[in-house]
Amino acid sequence: MRGEWQGSVADGVEAICALAGAGQADAQLMLGQILLDGRFLPRDEGAALGWFLAAARHGHPMGHNMVGRCCELGWGLAPAPAEALRWYRAAACAGLDWGMYNYATGLSLGWDGPPDHVRALAWFRRAAARGHCKSFNIIGGFYEDGWAVARDLDQARAWYVRAAEGGDFRGHFNFGRFLLAEGRHAQARRHFDIARRTGTPAFRAQMERFLAESEVR
Repeated sequence: MRGEWQGSVADGVEAICALAGAGQADAQLMLGQILLDGRFLPRDEGAALGWFLAAARHGHPMGHNMVGRCCELGWGLAPAPAEALRWYRAAACAGLDWGMYNYATGLSLGWDGPPDHVRALAWFRRAAARGHCKSFNIIGGFYEDGWAVARDLDQARAWYVRAAEGGDFRGHFNFGRFLLAEGRHAQARRHFDIARRTGTPAFRAQMERFLAESEVR
C-alpha cells in the first residue's frame, strides 16, 4: 500500500511538472510551491521563484503575489521590499485578497517611501470586503491605535471579533486582550488557548511574554 501511495505521489508530481512545462499557470504555481516547501522534491528557492515568475507572466494574480513573497523574504534572491511592493500591487489590482493584504502591509511599513497608513487602510478594507480575516485583525489595530482613523475601541473590538470568528490567531489574541480588560478572564483564556494552538512559534513567544506580564496563564 505504501509503495502504491508513493507511486501515486510521484505520478502526480510528474504530471504537475509536465503541465507547468506546457505553460499551465496553476501547475506552475503548484510546482513553485512544491519546490519552495521542499515537499516531494528537494527545496530549491531559485527554481520556485522561476516558476512563480512564469505564472505571473501568464497574468496569474497569485503568481504576482508569490513573486512578491520571494522578493520580500529573500527566497531565491536578495530581499527587495520595494520590488515586493510592486508585485503585490499587481496582485492587489487583479483582485486577489492576499495581494491586497500584502500590498497594504508594505504601504503601512514604508517599503518604498514614507509609511502611508491612509492608503494601507483602504487596501485592508478592500481585502476585508472579500472576507480576508487577517485584514479584519489589522483594521482592528488601526482603530485601536488611531492610525488613519479616530481611535475607537468599540470598532477595534468588533473587528477583532470578526478576525477571531474567521480563525485568525492574532484575532483570537487581540479579542482575548479586550475580554481580559473587561474582567472576563475565562473567556479570554479560551481565545488565548486557540491563539496558542494555532499561532506561529514567534507569535506564541510574544503572546507568552504578554500573558506572563499580565499574570495570566
